[in-house]
Amino acid sequence: MLENFAAAIELVATVQNLIFACLGIVLGFLFGALPGIGGNVAIGLLIPFTYYLDPVVGIVCLLAIGKGTSFGGSIPAILLNMPGTSQASFTAIDGHQLTQQGKPKKALHTALYASVIGDLFSDIVLLLVAAPIAAVALKVGPPEYAAIVLFALLIIGAMVGSSPIKGMISTGFGLLIGTVGRDLFTAKARFTFDIPNLDDGFAIVPILLGLLVFSEAFVQLRKEVAGGHEEIALTGMDRAQGGERLKLSEVWELLPTILRSGAIGTFVGATPGLGATVGAFLSYLTAKRLSKPEDKIGQGGLKGIAAAEAGNSAGTGANLIPLVTLGIPGNIEAALVLGAFMIHGLTPGPFLMEQQGPLLYAIFMSLIVANLLLISMGFGFIHIARYALAIDKRVLFPVILLVATIGVYATTRQIFDVGVMYAFGVLGYVMRRAGFSPLPMLIAFLLGPLLEDGVRRAMIMSGGSPMIFVERPISLVFVLLAALTLAAMIWRGVKNRKQAAQEAANPAGD
Repeated sequence: MLENFAAAIELVATVQNLIFACLGIVLGFLFGALPGIGGNVAIGLLIPFTYYLDPVVGIVCLLAIGKGTSFGGSIPAILLNMPGTSQASFTAIDGHQLTQQGKPKKALHTALYASVIGDLFSDIVLLLVAAPIAAVALKVGPPEYAAIVLFALLIIGAMVGSSPIKGMISTGFGLLIGTVGRDLFTAKARFTFDIPNLDDGFAIVPILLGLLVFSEAFVQLRKEVAGGHEEIALTGMDRAQGGERLKLSEVWELLPTILRSGAIGTFVGATPGLGATVGAFLSYLTAKRLSKPEDKIGQGGLKGIAAAEAGNSAGTGANLIPLVTLGIPGNIEAALVLGAFMIHGLTPGPFLMEQQGPLLYAIFMSLIVANLLLISMGFGFIHIARYALAIDKRVLFPVILLVATIGVYATTRQIFDVGVMYAFGVLGYVMRRAGFSPLPMLIAFLLGPLLEDGVRRAMIMSGGSPMIFVERPISLVFVLLAALTLAAMIWRGVKNRKQAAQEAANPAGD
């Protein structure tokens, strides 16, 4: 482990690494501060261009975008009551009330400190636990791995989106798309329809950009056209230049709340399918339950801002825990980073820790360095954020679509893949309009081949007997968890239908 640290320091301490970490933070600030966009769009756009960078530099740049977004989303939430990201909604509760009280600078500084400390907490946990978890994961065989992936897909399908049923349909469709190409064991073509470009399956980058970036751009453009363009008032930003500063004594008082929320956010972030919004919600709820009347959480209290920001930012490092140790992404950002790993020929999982230890530790250490850059750049961004908030989305999103198109062609050199991106962009838009989340589909597409490989290898080991999945303790545990998850979804669906039938039969509530 010490050898990995020594080798990692040489990879981290480069000018290029610092420059691209700063670039990622700036992009995260900008995209996080633009309401409704989010840093995932920036990550998706930059993925094709990381192909030309060193793996450490490229991946750190993408992760730095996530860090910048975590704080950037709080700026419009506090100043304009327009959360830049969904998890910043809880920051807006107390933050905007402080702005109305003439204390926007204090609210913004609280958000910055909480975001950095919460994020740093999760990065340190990642640094300490990744190797032990990976060492345990090395003992996991094909049956166990297949059961773990199956459980992760069920959890993500059940918890992401508006409906568990829709989530599972999205997951199933992603698994189907993942089978396109040549069979992993026989090399026979499957679902290629005699199209040579599909012999190796769908490329990762067009699917990523189509489902996440293009579909989101279409949704936002539709809102602009349907609702009419509204100029964003900059009054809150103007007031942000004045007001009280956060005192060091106040930071010290907020520290227990920040650390507690960081621990909650780290646990949530390490659990596939939950995400930063859940981390922010649970952290805010816990802080409110433990608060005293003088804390005024919900009425412009600093502890409310600190809890929400630390809770959502702690997921940045934590969502890498299942990714680098088991190869399972837990949210959109982790799925995008998984795509970046694969572009560089790296497959996240326990063997990556064993084979590329210095590279992974360099990434972990760079995340800590990025936190130091974040707090130093954050104060400056507070003063210039007004320009990001004033960008017309009707101009911004067409530019995003153009950059995405160039990025896909620059990566694959195939017009076919540009067409695939547009096709999946339309599909993602239709899914969102129908209430389906594209994320389960994307993760199932990425993990589908791993699930198939695990199942088929396990069946070969057992001579064709499926009992191997229940004869081994670890796989049995995850098979049972998967079964319980499926049963819970069915029970919830039946319960909701009965409740809806009762309401329809008795609309007056008699």
